[in-house]
Amino acid sequence: MPQLTIYLDAKAGRLIERAAKLEDLSLSRWAREKLVLAAGAPDWPTGYDSVLGSIRDPSFMIPSEADPSGDQEANFSS
Repeated sequence: MPQLTIYLDAKAGRLIERAAKLEDLSLSRWAREKLVLAAGAPDWPTGYDSVLGSIRDPSFMIPSEADPSGDQEANFSS
């Protein structure tokens, strides 16, 4: 596996350390995830769509159709 050394100034180092801590990730993992996304990898993990519909919770409801009677017409002519 390739390794990468990055030289940072003190301010950049503190920013990155704080960001990694906020995401509860090691510096290496945080940097790897950000670099892979910046290089063009998709931001959703493979198989993320397999969990769609897997939440069983009665508070999740299909919304009813919107009532268009309250809509206003827009006039874009000057």
